[in-house]
Amino acid sequence: MALGFEQLARDLADAWRSGGTIPLPPAGQGPGTRAEAYAIQDRMAELIGGAVAGWKVGATVRAVQLFEGHDGPLPGRIFADRCFDSPALLPANLFNGVKVECEFAFRLTRDLPKGTTPIGRAEIADALTFHPAFELAGSRFAPGTGNRAATTFDGIADNGSGGAAVLGAAIEGWQTLAFETMEIDARIDDSPPIQIYTGAYRRSDRHPAIFVKLRDVHVFGNAQATIEYVRVHHGLWADSGQMSLHRRGPVWIVYARTPGPIS
Repeated sequence: MALGFEQLARDLADAWRSGGTIPLPPAGQGPGTRAEAYAIQDRMAELIGGAVAGWKVGATVRAVQLFEGHDGPLPGRIFADRCFDSPALLPANLFNGVKVECEFAFRLTRDLPKGTTPIGRAEIADALTFHPAFELAGSRFAPGTGNRAATTFDGIADNGSGGAAVLGAAIEGWQTLAFETMEIDARIDDSPPIQIYTGAYRRSDRHPAIFVKLRDVHVFGNAQATIEYVRVHHGLWADSGQMSLHRRGPVWIVYARTPGPIS
């Protein structure tokens, strides 16, 4: 491993232990490939030490990858000392600024057969229990640092931007559940429900849905505006661009659209 990556892995491991953050590496000094990112994560885990209870995989659906700017999934380790059963009381100082995300978690009840022979879906399912879960996800890279935006490779190097997992009780008969369309209502006390990915953001299928993410809005005076956006069509294609609007009375009219690159 390059000397710079060794230091980055050490810094990430220190931030993991302390609940702190480090600056995002400048352009050209962070991981530039998945291989480099995996190597940094492996070294970070080695420095952290401790048992690994499992793995988390983020951005598994193409629509989410396009929406969040990733080139593929983000795997990361779940360490045994940060895998909790609900109800759980977690030390806030280790999870400063994390996001709480709803997840589908599975536990192996026994070892799967070793070797190179493929294992069928039914055999794997028979060895699993399903648990509704929370992930505490966050980055060890401090927001607003560095001279560039964070990339997929930064997230992978930083243990897949994972922090901890809290698993609920096992659900019996989970094989009959419709995970793709399952309704989820997650909230903190009496607050409104948190954002939940649905539709194409949870699966790739033939549902005719188009999702639009607004990137930025610029208003000029009281009669002109531009909107920058990204469109995703249920994981099959995406585009971006800018719309120019002109106000006519109470109505905003689109009078021009300029295509743009996906980033």
